[in-house]
Amino acid sequence: MDFMPGFLCPTCFRRLPEGRKTCHPENQFVLASPFNYSNPVARELIHTLKYGKLMAAAEPLASVLAEYLSASISNFELEISNYIILPIPLHPRRERERGFNQALVLAELLKGKSEILREIPILTGVLVRIKPTLSQTKRKGREGREENVRNCFGVLKPELISGKDIFLVDDVFTSGATMREAVRVLKSAGAGKITALAAARA
Repeated sequence: MDFMPGFLCPTCFRRLPEGRKTCHPENQFVLASPFNYSNPVARELIHTLKYGKLMAAAEPLASVLAEYLSASISNFELEISNYIILPIPLHPRRERERGFNQALVLAELLKGKSEILREIPILTGVLVRIKPTLSQTKRKGREGREENVRNCFGVLKPELISGKDIFLVDDVFTSGATMREAVRVLKSAGAGKITALAAARA
């Protein structure tokens, strides 16, 4: 499970020198992701976590994410004292069916394994799903996925978001529709820099 440290453009996955946006300026965030989903080990771990409901599969993913993020932050001298960690939420009904939120599991393990993130708080119940959606795997094409998640998020207590930089955590970044919708809502609530952190990108 080798990786190259560095932040990526969420549109073309181009590596961003010094962690700054140099292409696709319409993006309101940068992507941090160590693996392509074609990596068979990463893919199997994510699938086992998400659909096999085996939370132990999150342990190696979080370990690699911690190492990757530490190297990336160090390389680009990213100031993280103003950051908070937000896991992408599931709708309450989906979370009851699954029994857990895989993004929250990853965020909690990552925080525990990363000295850099140890003092950064994880906030739950702030970014929330306000309407149920289909699994993105059941929607075809970028437009279908964007329509599926449109207006699905809300922010409670926006004062906890305003002026804060954010690590936005999810398991997989595919079309980016879910992340983009979450970023849009967070920016509307006054969020500062947003780094989307995903175990793998598809």
